[in-house]
Amino acid sequence: MTGSAVFFAAQAGIVRHLSADLHFIEISFFRAVFGIVIMLPWLMQMGLVILKTPHTKLYVWRGFLGTVAMYGWFGGLSLVPLADATAISFTFPLFIALSAVVFLKESAHLTRWLAMFVGFAGTLIVIRPGFQDVNVGVFLVIGAGICIAASAMILKVTLRTDTPDQAALYQVIYMLPFAFVATLFVWKWPTWEQWFWGFMLGALSTTAQRLYSRAFATGEVGSIAPFDFTRLPFVIAIGFVFFSELPDVWTVVGGTVIFCASIFAGRTESLRHNRKPS
Repeated sequence: MTGSAVFFAAQAGIVRHLSADLHFIEISFFRAVFGIVIMLPWLMQMGLVILKTPHTKLYVWRGFLGTVAMYGWFGGLSLVPLADATAISFTFPLFIALSAVVFLKESAHLTRWLAMFVGFAGTLIVIRPGFQDVNVGVFLVIGAGICIAASAMILKVTLRTDTPDQAALYQVIYMLPFAFVATLFVWKWPTWEQWFWGFMLGALSTTAQRLYSRAFATGEVGSIAPFDFTRLPFVIAIGFVFFSELPDVWTVVGGTVIFCASIFAGRTESLRHNRKPS
């Protein structure tokens, strides 16, 4: 999950760069089409038999939800500073953990919820100064979080029979038609440089999704989700180096709280797992 956080942070940086000249819907199309390109070597190695799945309807729904979430996230990144958008996105693990308890009947350990709410408190510390000037980008990011939580529930169900790489492939396959139709209304022919960054976006996003799927296959959703908080320090570094976005004191303090919550979550879940009988 921490590895996926690194790649998702890099993805956010590319989206922020491309959004200066391209519509976020067109950027979303890049993510879908080049995501499939990146998965082709794996598909050729495994053969078409790997496409067999009992969850076609679920994958179609996940493709739709993933596209809507992508529009919300990419659109938010074009309107909100990287660190702020990422901090707001840390409501996502709360949505996911709550959905896992309600729909997947996962247990709600006190320490797990404590880590989640401490991490969320760190998020509120980061975005507190920005609440005085909330724009539509904030609501786009929150809407993306709701769709991502629903998509995560579908992912957990499909991983009962399918592999993480199958789930990652079907994610982009079924996102592509939804993204393609919307792109027709905003298409602007990209430059060669934009094509390159579009390819990198697809590569990084798909790699992040493969790591993300593997994380969900290893344990309960609620125990994995807190590690998504580790995206913040990576995003702060990208925002500072490439976009001259200096984090304020609230971002530093909130990021520290979020990091501590992630370490606490990992430690307590590890101890809980080790105490379970073999």
